[in-house]
Formats: sequence, C-alpha cells, structure tokens
Amino acid sequence: MIIRQNGLQVAATLRHAVDGIRRVLLVQRDGTPFSDDGPEEDRDRLAALVVACVEMAHHTAAGASLTGLAACTVRTDDGAVVATPVGDRFALAVVAEPTVNLVLLQRVLVPQVEHLLALDGGA
Repeated sequence: MIIRQNGLQVAATLRHAVDGIRRVLLVQRDGTPFSDDGPEEDRDRLAALVVACVEMAHHTAAGASLTGLAACTVRTDDGAVVATPVGDRFALAVVAEPTVNLVLLQRVLVPQVEHLLALDGGA
C-alpha cells in the first residue's frame, strides 16, 4: 500500500538525483492529489490535469498502435511536465525547469515508479 510519505520520499530522491525539479506530485487516477511538494493553491487543478495528460497520452499511443505507456512529456519555453502512470491507481508527475536533463529524469523515474508499484502490490 502506498502512503503519502512514499510520495514525498520519491520526490526527495528525484530532487537529489536530477537538478531543475520544481515540483513532484503523486496523484490518484481519479484526479485526487495524493502527495505534492508544491503550493497548495493549485494542487487540485494540477492533479486533475496530470491525470488528463496521462489518459490522453494513453489514448494517443493506442491510436498509433502503441502499448505500455511509459511517460508523457509536455515541454514549454519555461519548463516541462513529465507524467507517468503508476499502475492503475496512481500517476506520478514532475514539473521541471527548462534546463532539466529529460533523459536523466526518465532514467531516474523508472526505478521510482517500480518502487511505488511494488509498494502497491504490483497494481
């Protein structure tokens, strides 16, 4: 079972391994924020958008006959959001500076997602 502290531990691990991370969110797939190390005022809105992003990426991949969504990335001039499903119950998102090393971030995300999946019983 995943608890909020697990999300905060993942956030700390990501921040330690990758420079340029602004925020890390663990969101339930119904759009409910679970853990978030960012400002509270936009927590609900961002959580819902993260889930929408993951769902849209899943449907886009399926439309292209691709399976096993690993992550979706939204890049802008002033940053990026990388979101990844964590089983069927959660999504993990990282908001980062425009200078973040996205390849490194993806590499560091994988074991963290696997860790969360193991805690959640492989969901």
